[in-house]
Amino acid sequence: MPKRIFHAITFLYLSGLLILLFFRPNGSNYGSVNLIPFETIYFYLSGNVGFLIAFYNLSANIGLFIPFGLYYRYIKQPASMKELLIITIFTISTIEGLQFFTKRGSLDIDDLLLNVVGVWIGYLVQPVFQKVLDIK
Repeated sequence: MPKRIFHAITFLYLSGLLILLFFRPNGSNYGSVNLIPFETIYFYLSGNVGFLIAFYNLSANIGLFIPFGLYYRYIKQPASMKELLIITIFTISTIEGLQFFTKRGSLDIDDLLLNVVGVWIGYLVQPVFQKVLDIK
């Protein structure tokens, strides 16, 4: 796959994700703040909500960010886990803050943690993807 197409696909994916993160149904209360790590994760895993709702929320927070770890490792040579984590934490924190201040999402430390785990997983599995997808 040519790098130009790979960049375009990643940009389209990022655009779609930002739309998903910021354009939510009106009438919902998104003004909550949770800065206690693992509180939301525990809430979902403790059986307070149905299995499918818990699975969807936790897996979406991780899975939607895996492509960014893959992308970083494809374009950055040599790739640095430390640099990736700094970029990821800063970027996702900014998105979380913007969602909160624009009333388009809540401020939740667990979302940040799960999103960072998603990027980290993408970074780790990139060598497997590289055997399937050759970027030139």
